[in-house]
Amino acid sequence: MGEKSEIEELEGVLKTVSEQIPALIRGIIGSIFSAEAGRNMGAAAANFYKELKAGGIPDDVAIKMTQDYIKMFTDLGDVIREAISRKGGLSKEHGKELGEEISKAIRERIEKRKAEKLHEED
Repeated sequence: MGEKSEIEELEGVLKTVSEQIPALIRGIIGSIFSAEAGRNMGAAAANFYKELKAGGIPDDVAIKMTQDYIKMFTDLGDVIREAISRKGGLSKEHGKELGEEISKAIRERIEKRKAEKLHEED
């Protein structure tokens, strides 16, 4: 395959991805913030806690682990919301930029969490 056709193929892939990212993110948001998602998260958290207890984990540790488990999902929702608000919505034109913003927001959130943990350890 020639260099020109490889570039055209890559451009086609990138165009497809940038068009599909907004729909994918809308689906993720819908699955995270729906009433059904809330019920499912509650059931998952209760089951997580139950399994920890069944495995012999002490109450205080099981509660902390369950809180961290739930926080992981709420943090993901916050990151997505933050990235969307930075770009002003979910149009097709924002697909690539939105993906970059989500990556940036995730990196920032990870760095913030690392700094918080280091501060807690001091």
